Order: sequence, then structure tokens, then C-alpha cells
Amino acid sequence: MYNKWFYITEKIGNNFFSFDKRKNKQLWVPSLKKINNFNEIQLQEDKEKIAFEDFDFEDKLSTNYGLKNFYEISPPNSPLEGGNNCPIYLFDNHNHALFFWYLAKENWLIKQKWNILYHIDEHADYRDPWITLEKTDLENIFKYTNFSDINVWNYIIPAEKEGLIWKTIQIRNTMNLENYLENKNKYKNNIILNIDLDFFQPDLDFIDYDLKKKVILDIAKKASVITISTSPFFINQELAIKVFKYLFN
Repeated sequence: MYNKWFYITEKIGNNFFSFDKRKNKQLWVPSLKKINNFNEIQLQEDKEKIAFEDFDFEDKLSTNYGLKNFYEISPPNSPLEGGNNCPIYLFDNHNHALFFWYLAKENWLIKQKWNILYHIDEHADYRDPWITLEKTDLENIFKYTNFSDINVWNYIIPAEKEGLIWKTIQIRNTMNLENYLENKNKYKNNIILNIDLDFFQPDLDFIDYDLKKKVILDIAKKASVITISTSPFFINQELAIKVFKYLFN
């Protein structure tokens, strides 16, 4: 799984959006690469390898390129402070987080059930795909994540219904950030930190950057696994990587 790149060519998942209106009928998904430092992160420059494509609010086609690879930064190379060496998974479209949560489960980094998800994002990603997750072996999770109706909007609820996630805590604005700091000791174990870097896109600059960073790093110190999306449709990818490095490096 993710050991080699591939295309999604059917009208499914993220390729469903505006499929009938787009000339391009395929989206590219890169392979996973383990890295030792953030300088190894590269953006995709091949114009044939589109990560996400859809029409924006002005009905203009937005063609977006993501990462050259998905990246895993694992112990002992994890850059987190406070003694936490949990792995960080960096990828473009956010639905891929679902696979990496189950990979963490397979590797006994998180509990088999009842984990806490901190979801830090401009969007809730909380639509219900209404497709049942019946088998949770990694091969099936990989197919479910990439070759079904799972997309960037609806990948959380399946993990809740299956029981992997017991509680999802949404952090999407200043009030949510402040509420976390007031109750930050409520949950200390079995934590998944799930970040969409579009939370740092310029339209959200009215939310204090230092407050965002303070909350993210506090959760990161307690997390058992961290999944991070660069979200190419919603934030410039060079900015996304810059923010990622500022946060964790």
C-alpha cells in the first residue's frame, strides 16, 4: 500500500468532483517515502500528475498539484519536543488520513478502539459517506480510502462508526482553540492529531498564529500519531510546507 504511485481514473473519491465537466479524468496519488528531515520534502512539478481538480466558487477550474511523495517522519527522526517520538504522516488530500490511522492501529501506536481525534482544520470533513467499513485489514482500508466514495469531506465518520475513534474534537476557530487550552488536561492518552494546513490559509489570518501553534504543539506532545494534509485545493502548497516546517521544525 502506497509503495508505488498510481492514478485514480474512475468517477470515485476525490475524482468524483466535477468529473463530468473536467477534461482531465484522473488524479495522481504518490507513493510513501520515509525521510529523516524536512529538507527532503518536495512538491510535485510534473503537470501531468494532478492531485485535485474542481471548479471554485467563481466556477473557474482549479487544477492543483500536491506533493512529490507522501512522507513519513518516524522515530528517532521525529522532531517533536517533550519526549514524544510519534510518527508524522504528511500527504496532500485529507482522506488519506484514514489509512494512516489504521496503519497506526496495526503498529499498536493507538488503541484498537476508542481513540480521541483532534481535528484541526478550516473544514469539518464530517459528511457521512453512507458506505460501510466492514473489513479493517490494511489492504481493504487502502482500497476503501482510494477506490470508493471516500473523499476529503467524509473520511472521519467511517472510523467513528467502526469504533476506532470514540470522540472527535473539532478545532476550527479561535473559540475552539481557547476552549482546548482551558480543558487541555481532559484527555492525555490515545490521541490522534489530525491537521489540515488550510487552517493557515490567508483568509484565516485573523486567527492568531501563535495561538494555533501553541495548541497544535501541546496536542502533538500527547499524540500517538499525527496526520497532516497539505490540502492543495484550499491552500498554496509552498505556503503549506512553509507553515509545516515553522510548526514542527
